[in-house]
Amino acid sequence: MKCGILSKKSQKLWIIKAVDRSTRRIVAWVTGNRDAETFTRLYEKVKHLKNCTFYTDDWDAFSKVLPKNRHNIGKSGTVCI
Repeated sequence: MKCGILSKKSQKLWIIKAVDRSTRRIVAWVTGNRDAETFTRLYEKVKHLKNCTFYTDDWDAFSKVLPKNRHNIGKSGTVCI
């Protein structure tokens, strides 16, 4: 399957996904601006997951929203995304 993404610089719409690393399945997703408010909507969908560690890159919004004890920053944990 081939997918194309068309974006206009003045009206960017971001898709932010939560992926289960073991199954590579999308657990939840949201669309919106690339900001903490949009990411908070995603976190509200997945925060109930127990024994879950969140692997992200170093985007500032992740650190603002995620609890430090459940958050690992680094590219090695985000390869499947």
